[in-house]
Amino acid sequence: MKYLGIDFGLRRIGLATSEGNIAFPYKIVEGKNFSEIVEKIKKEAEGFDKVVVGMPQGKMGQNVLGFIKALRKSGLDVVEADETLSSQKAVSQMIELNVPKEKRRMNDAYSAAVILQGYLDNL
Repeated sequence: MKYLGIDFGLRRIGLATSEGNIAFPYKIVEGKNFSEIVEKIKKEAEGFDKVVVGMPQGKMGQNVLGFIKALRKSGLDVVEADETLSSQKAVSQMIELNVPKEKRRMNDAYSAAVILQGYLDNL
């Protein structure tokens, strides 16, 4: 089964992939507005069996729920996953992998991989 993991942000969306039990950072998608981001993600999700979206707490969670609703409306199989501390875990992993500091600022894809890996580990 092919999975697409998503770390939703207002400016950048981190993507990760998995075709088995291990998630890998994939890419970062940027958009000017909500509908542009949804369209880009729908294109990226083609060929994936399931989309796993990290669900944050608080106000941002409402934005993510709208995003999930829009993806489901387009026919994608979307599930929510806990994203607690995903950014911190991603930065820690990047430091362990000796990723240069300037590239660590774009940790969204690594965060998506942490979210997706957490989901896969709980299956």
